[in-house]
Amino acid sequence: MTTISGLLDILCPQALDFGPRQMTFGEQLARVLVITDYPPRVGPAWLARVAGLPGVICSIHVVPTDPAGLVLSVNRAIGELTGRLEMGGNALLIQRTEQALKDAQELLRKIDQEQQQVFFVVVVLLILAPDQETLDRRTRQMEAALAAAGMRGRVAVFRQEEGLQAAGPWAVLPAGIREAGARNMPAETVAASFPFTASGINDGSGVVLGKDRDGGLVLVDIWKRGGDRTNSNWTVLAKPGAGKSFTVKLLLLRELAQGSRVIIIDPEREYRQMCRELGGAWINCAGGEGRINPLQVRPLPLEEMETEEDAGPSVQGPMALHLQTLRTFFSLYLRDLDDLERAALEDALVEVYRQAGISWETDPATIPPEKWPTVRELHAYIAGQSKVKPESYGRLAILLRRAAEGADASLWAGPTTASADNDLIVLDVHELQNADDSVRRAQYFNVLTWAWGQIERDRQERTLLVVDEAWLLVDPQTPQALAFLRDTSKRIRKYMGGLVVISQNVVDFLAPEVQRHGQALLDNPTYKLLLAQGEKDLEALSQMMNLSEAERELLATAKRGEGLLVAGTQRVHIRIEAAAHELPLLAGGGS
Repeated sequence: MTTISGLLDILCPQALDFGPRQMTFGEQLARVLVITDYPPRVGPAWLARVAGLPGVICSIHVVPTDPAGLVLSVNRAIGELTGRLEMGGNALLIQRTEQALKDAQELLRKIDQEQQQVFFVVVVLLILAPDQETLDRRTRQMEAALAAAGMRGRVAVFRQEEGLQAAGPWAVLPAGIREAGARNMPAETVAASFPFTASGINDGSGVVLGKDRDGGLVLVDIWKRGGDRTNSNWTVLAKPGAGKSFTVKLLLLRELAQGSRVIIIDPEREYRQMCRELGGAWINCAGGEGRINPLQVRPLPLEEMETEEDAGPSVQGPMALHLQTLRTFFSLYLRDLDDLERAALEDALVEVYRQAGISWETDPATIPPEKWPTVRELHAYIAGQSKVKPESYGRLAILLRRAAEGADASLWAGPTTASADNDLIVLDVHELQNADDSVRRAQYFNVLTWAWGQIERDRQERTLLVVDEAWLLVDPQTPQALAFLRDTSKRIRKYMGGLVVISQNVVDFLAPEVQRHGQALLDNPTYKLLLAQGEKDLEALSQMMNLSEAERELLATAKRGEGLLVAGTQRVHIRIEAAAHELPLLAGGGS
């Protein structure tokens, strides 16, 4: 007896207090509603939206009826309705009577010709809330949802205790609740209610990310394209500590096991341990052994070179295209240049290339890394020209000196040493965190363009490019970097790749100066993972993605590793889960 009593103490609420329209249920408030009216026609899963609202427990009582007695009752009702029509009346009364007569005749046809079983159905809704304001708000939302579906729900006034009995898992239906809400329904209508819908995703292949709210697996194949899934891109958004890094590491680990190639731009050194455990290539791009010379022209992909040959000499070559990239690079690094200085810088670049024996037609693949000019040669040429044309080159030489001989020389004043011969490449830019914004953004962009060059090499290899802390590229004064990332998100699908953009605040991408580029990064990806959100970000996401009340509440109260996964048009409440043997590989950084 002691054991049973202790179990009951755990299961039962601390207190129950019943009022006319609500009850106190332990530490919560509750209210019971009964659905009293239904539409003449219902669609599939017609109870799903109501049963899935936050804080709602839906209990459905289904009792078989006596077919013979029901046929007599329907016949009697048809006779009464026919008599009312013959008596006439106002137009509204006639319209309602005609509809009721059609419904009765259709029910009789299903019983007689289709041999359908008919049930007495009572739907009871128990609404729970932590306080009075939330309870009233959820009640209004429930009434609105019912009205939108053509139904009507009424509070069980002075019958809250009976309502609790009907809402509980005891198969008890008090007479008062039965009388308030019982309705005859054919078997097909009852079956179509489908209230407890499972929203999981099962592509039949791919990687398992976790479980949905009903415990079903979320199995996603990001390389399966078609229908509403047009690309393999991801956007992962969450406030700090919500589990972004853990989730992305899990996705990448399982994609690597599936044979995909992964390139990661890592500003927070969160992927180094995983990279080393898996035998990947960890490259320090912030002044270490992994230098990337911004002046080294990237080779054109084979397909684009063939197009160039077919189109004739008017098509831009590799050097001309790379100069456009250098315009963005130097606008990030030297933000205050005027138009005259920008023109002088570009002239200097062309001359430095010429002195190195590189022309517009040169094939970059034929030039080894140590033969390319660097920022040191560029500065030397500009410094020489500043003695002749100080008005154009004087200030430019002073600003560029730190990149050639000063604090930033380790980043760019030398040939490229970064290597890309691995399935897992982590481009670490962590040591840039103490640099000023201009250096950090310029090098981040430089690394991003180098990574894109690796993807362009092979259109058939499945490659994921991961851009962590993407907010670093958000600069209203130089939106070109964000525009490059936007263009990457649109083009990468043609190279059998996927772009994974990770950031903390969605509002960073929606500033008026960068919204044209930033919103595309949020709208374009087929896959969006939203973990716990801050108040301002949640408000922006609600408007942009038309989040439901349940989805907003989920993102506002989500625990670590819990959130909303959007895959095309599907939306799933997901809980990220990793196997025990994977956890050591996912540790480190902000995991």
